[in-house]
Order: sequence, then C-alpha cells, then structure tokens
Amino acid sequence: MAAALARLDEHRELHLPLRRTDLLGRLALRFLWKRQVKWQVEANLAVRDALVAVHELVRAHHEQLGEAGGHGVVRVDHLARELDQLRQQDQTMTAGLNQRLYSGLGRLETQLSDLRLQQAQTAEAETDAEQRLKSLEAQVAALSSTAADVRLRHAQLDVALDRIRAGQPVPEVAPAVADRESFLELALSELLDGPADHVRTARRAHLPLVSAAREAGATGPVFDAAPARGEWLEVLRSAGLPYRAASGNSLVRQHCAGLGLDVEPAEPLAALAAVPQRSLGAVTAFRFAERLTPGAFARFADLAATALQPGGVLLVELPGDGEAGLDPFAVTPPHPIYLRFVAESAGFGDVEVRASEPVGGLGERRCLIARR
Repeated sequence: MAAALARLDEHRELHLPLRRTDLLGRLALRFLWKRQVKWQVEANLAVRDALVAVHELVRAHHEQLGEAGGHGVVRVDHLARELDQLRQQDQTMTAGLNQRLYSGLGRLETQLSDLRLQQAQTAEAETDAEQRLKSLEAQVAALSSTAADVRLRHAQLDVALDRIRAGQPVPEVAPAVADRESFLELALSELLDGPADHVRTARRAHLPLVSAAREAGATGPVFDAAPARGEWLEVLRSAGLPYRAASGNSLVRQHCAGLGLDVEPAEPLAALAAVPQRSLGAVTAFRFAERLTPGAFARFADLAATALQPGGVLLVELPGDGEAGLDPFAVTPPHPIYLRFVAESAGFGDVEVRASEPVGGLGERRCLIARR
C-alpha cells in the first residue's frame, strides 16, 4: 500500500516536455491536460494496487483465523465482498477511462489525417503551378524565336524596298524565304523540349554510348540526322568528338551557324546515303524517327547500318506516351517491337529499347540503341 501511495504521489502532476515544433504533441498535451486522463489512469492503477494488497491481507487473516469462526469470519467475509465490489467498480472505471482515451486518440488521428491531406493538396498545387510555369516559359521561348524570324523577314523586306527606291534591281528573294513549316520546326523545339540548357543536360547522358563505340574501334564522326537547335552538336563539340549533321531547313542551318555549328544543306536521308560505307562512329536522331513513315524509317536504319563502322552505334530517341498528339509533324511513333525488328533486319546484332531521360517535362522517352 505504501508503494501504491508513492506511485499515486509521483503521478500527481502531468510532465510532458515537448518541443515548440511538435504540434501534434501539443494537441495531445492539451487534450490530456484538460481531461486529466493520465492522472486518472495512474490514480486508478494505484488504487487498484492498494485494493489488491488489502485483499491479500484479508485472505491471509482469513487463513489465520481458520476455524475461529463466528463473528470474526463473518466480518472478514463482509470485507471481502466489499473489496470485490470495489474491484469491479475499479474495472468499470478503467474501462470508461480507456474508452475516453481511445476516443480522444481517434480524434487526434483524424486531425492528423486532415493535416496530411492539406499538406498533400498544397504540394499538388505547387507541382501544378511549376508545370504551368514551365509551359509558359516554353511558349515565351517559342514566341521569341518567331519574333526573331519576323524581324529578319522585315529586315529583308526593308532592304528590298530600299533597292526599289534607289532604282536598283531587286534580287530573287522568294526561294530564300522560309515556309511556315520551317518556322514551326524551331518553334516546336522550344515548345516540346523547353530551355536549351535542360536539353543539353539530358543529351549528355548519351555520351557514354558514343565513347564506348570509339573504344570498340568506331572512331569515325557522329552523324546527327535532326540537329534542330543544335544542343546535341554542342555536347559533342564540348566533348571534343567529331560530328556531321544535315538539315533541309534553312532556318535550322542559320540557327546552328549562329552557334558556330556546321550543318550540311541537304535532307538527312540523302546526306546519310552519300556518306562512304563504314566511315561513321555513330548515327543519332532526336525528334526525327517519329516524323518518318514506316518505310522511310526502315531505309534510315539500313543507311545507318551501311555507314557505321564495326562497333558503331545507332541511337534513336522517340517520344513516350506523355507526348501523344503534341507533335503535329509526328506520323505514328513506331512500336518498340517494330523498332527492334527494323534494327535487326538492317543487320544490327545488339539491339535494345529502353527508357530515356525526360525532356521538357513531358515524361519519359524511349531510346533505340543498336550496335554493329
């Protein structure tokens, strides 16, 4: 009984040291302090221990009295019944306290779940805002590129008007004016791929393939079939690797020339067909294969197999499911099984189709890697 009373005195006050940032703990402290649940539980346990001790004493006295009988036994039995009643009341009180405690904990768990839901909704809203910001940046970049092209055409028109006013002959400018499709190719690169810095970072992940091909003996230049804004060519130049590129789009060639990149004025398939056999170390294509018909893609794979040196690699990046319908020039993205079939039919022995680094926030892309 002395131990029970000491325990009761020890838990008279509630001591729960908490940090200022522990919001859930403070909610629990507020709940427990108002209802004194912990004090009631500990007091109840102490009383129960005391009652158990008294019951044991009564039982011991009852055994000592034995057959003393009479009035003493009756008093002991009466005391024992009172102790049993107190024990039942104690159990009932304990059950009620436990129920109140579990109910309070349930409310706290509900509040915690609401806080987690609010946090998840806030994170989702931030993600949506970031995606919208990236989309707006891409649109601004596309508009900037289009504005630069318009300024160029206005400058050409001003030069022609000045010649007319001066009575000088005006050269034929119609063939030099790019069509709408030529303007769209660069604008779509801005829209689908995003900032050029991000594209260069993603393209650097393909450098180990070219380096492995050179270590295998394919030391020829890298032929890129779709230079677009020239990010891949800049990566190759920074790595000190020789390259060749071709494009029938005059604006693409003009843009790459402004970056100090040399791009041949020819259609990619025609330029690849003119390359001597077994003279290239790698053939690459980004945003190119999905714009070809199945027959043209098969011809591209055949030409690449003919132009590559032993150990050379064919690298073709294609859009994933997240870009379906976004590229107006895309015919139908080839299925991975068809990609493997075409590459193996062209003579490539080691063929794989795997996921590539996401570009432009549009999700994963697929990559065809075929080695000679």
